[in-house]
Amino acid sequence: MKGLGPPTALLAGALLCAGCSGDDPGGTPAAGGGGGADGGAGSGGFSDAAIADASFPDAPADSSDAAPEAAGPCPSDMALVGAVCMDRYEAPNRAGELPLVMYSFDEAEAWCLARDKRLCFDDEWTHACSGPLELKYPYGDTHQPGICTDDKLWKTYEQSKLNGWPFTVSTPSVESLAQLFVDAKAKSITAANAADHVQWLYQAEPSGSKLNCVREEGIFDLTGNVEEWTQRRDGGTASFHGNLKGRYWAETRTCQNNITSHGDGFRFYEIGFRCCRDPAK
Repeated sequence: MKGLGPPTALLAGALLCAGCSGDDPGGTPAAGGGGGADGGAGSGGFSDAAIADASFPDAPADSSDAAPEAAGPCPSDMALVGAVCMDRYEAPNRAGELPLVMYSFDEAEAWCLARDKRLCFDDEWTHACSGPLELKYPYGDTHQPGICTDDKLWKTYEQSKLNGWPFTVSTPSVESLAQLFVDAKAKSITAANAADHVQWLYQAEPSGSKLNCVREEGIFDLTGNVEEWTQRRDGGTASFHGNLKGRYWAETRTCQNNITSHGDGFRFYEIGFRCCRDPAK
């Protein structure tokens, strides 16, 4: 596992492509999300109470908080897709939970490794999303807004506030988005302001709540919701080992799209991840 880079590396990554988190280096707002207008009324992020007390009956039930037992070659919270076991949901990989964000590639890798997993390779992720027919989206070749969480109104962010996110809270010990925000807000006033801003910007839906945004193997939210770190099968380059897949709540991209322009220390308010592991023999 690579060591976490210094804060200057993170800020350099943020300034390299401060708002786009994609392959549009100018940071153009998501076309599918209504342009660059502020969200305004009705589009706000989740409150502390909503995050801490999330209960979503539309999402598949999570059977237990205990460590999952093996179900064939994969644990029960994962599904076999081709030759790899993949988390059914974006981290923290529990139905009805809000996905984690503000993890760099290095931090996401550490979170997975702490659970005897790893970040998925980009080709594994693409295959899981597109299936044997190599579809453009998990549900077909024609984009349909709202089947996955990709039709939210884009909201204007403030990079200066995001830069106040504390470097020590996006750790493997975090088990929920609520815990992440609590830990961040406890660090300092600057960190609390950053966490408040991320919370206001946040528009992901609970994992699994979009019941048609799923592959037949039972992998949910591969496009939309939060953008996902994967590791590049070709190895990448020094300090650039990640490939961001799936885009996020205000814009979608195809299963085949790749975003490799962000360094290993880059984090953003809409970037999350999921984990993979090799099947049991």
